[in-house]
Amino acid sequence: MMKKFVFSVLTAVLIFTAQVSHASPYIERTVKFGETLYSILGGIFDSAQVVEIVKEIKSQLPDFTLKAGATLLTDENSVLFKLSMDKELRVEKDGDGFRVEAVKYPVETVTAYVSGTIESSLYNAITSTGEDFSLAMKMAEIYEWEIDFFKDIRHGDSFTLLVDKRFIKGEFAGYGRVHAADFFNNGRHIRALYYENGKTRGYFTPEGNALKKGFLKAPLKFGRVSSTFSYNRLHPVLNKVRPHLGVDYAAPVGTPIYATADGYVSKRGYGKYNGNYIGLRHTNDYHTLFLHLSRFANGMNVGKYVRQGEVIGYVGSTGISTGPHVDYRLRKGNTYINPLTFKAPAPKLPKAEVAEFQDTTKYYASRLDEVLVKAAYASKTVPTM
Repeated sequence: MMKKFVFSVLTAVLIFTAQVSHASPYIERTVKFGETLYSILGGIFDSAQVVEIVKEIKSQLPDFTLKAGATLLTDENSVLFKLSMDKELRVEKDGDGFRVEAVKYPVETVTAYVSGTIESSLYNAITSTGEDFSLAMKMAEIYEWEIDFFKDIRHGDSFTLLVDKRFIKGEFAGYGRVHAADFFNNGRHIRALYYENGKTRGYFTPEGNALKKGFLKAPLKFGRVSSTFSYNRLHPVLNKVRPHLGVDYAAPVGTPIYATADGYVSKRGYGKYNGNYIGLRHTNDYHTLFLHLSRFANGMNVGKYVRQGEVIGYVGSTGISTGPHVDYRLRKGNTYINPLTFKAPAPKLPKAEVAEFQDTTKYYASRLDEVLVKAAYASKTVPTM
């Protein structure tokens, strides 16, 4: 059955491509606000046909919605709706009638190596290899519990990813799973292997230790530390020495702020000094506080349960502030903790599951080892594995 399905899809693609190649030149434009299927099709078909065409479209594509900004290709006999990279809808004259044809192009997936060296930032290192910025985001999400991309990155750090790349009609269509990764950070070699068995899902070290910990290293994906934890800091606005029991992360206004751990919203409000603030209560009497927000994420009311990595608000400069940033604070009980030195314990796979994990991930681990060996030969050094 699968072979038959693949054949039919490819056949449809070939037929569709042949038809387009012999059609008269298309005029390309975008759907304007307020346009409808009826107004677009009405220039080619009579009103009775348009009614039947709309019914047929809904029959073939029940979720079809015409959106302003979508691409249209038209000629005197047909309309081609480019719904997405892998899906198109063609409506054309067929004698005295019409024909509606939805085509879904197959997605080709290739697992590829991506390697780079950091000169200034992870973003620049990824994009300098010719890859999209979204891959930097994927990598930051894998290592966000291990590496603070605000302060831990060093010149000369390097990485290798094994990632699925998707292609449609020969064009790049985005990234899939990152199966495995190596990151060399300031002398540390951190390997991440993806593992999923129905109950467990995530990235682990070769020993079965989860990279995901109880708390994220930072509440932002990217930015810079503009002020550190201190009991004696000269306040930049008040010009008085006062404790600064948090870490300031500078970033543009509107940058998303993420919950660093699962918990409940315990407070939310506005203060003269702190501006818009939101606080979360976590297990084991841990608490986090986020100050100077421009606004809160939708639904962030007291009592709401939020997941680690969920957006809770956005960077601002409300209250007494010299510029856009979030002041991130962490405490256990009544004792404030320096977020930059705090180490949350990492969960481990059960001993009975480690062997299965290592067997499942050994293929991708071996492919990363091949890269290390080649690099070692190139530099005439012995790799550490």
